[in-house]
Amino acid sequence: MRIRNVVLFLLGAWALSAHADVDSTTEAERRLLVKIANELAHLKHLAEKAAVEADPDARFVLDYVGLQNDLQAMQQAIERHITLPSRSPRRIESLELAK
Repeated sequence: MRIRNVVLFLLGAWALSAHADVDSTTEAERRLLVKIANELAHLKHLAEKAAVEADPDARFVLDYVGLQNDLQAMQQAIERHITLPSRSPRRIESLELAK
């Protein structure tokens, strides 16, 4: 029984140290993703301005509606990723030591 307690303690300590490393990385990633989402919002604004300035009689016309939709989809995907929990609960199998 004592060996099992030591093993459980070591596994718990390892999990906590791994969890701390992942959280700091996740927070750094989250900050960068927030910046990207903000930049996408700025790009949407610039695309709106460009659409107003575009020559409707030009031979080649950029699909500004498609551009707006793509920028919006990217921004929403990033925002969903930021707001979702970083981990999904997992079922942990019980530890059984060989007897």
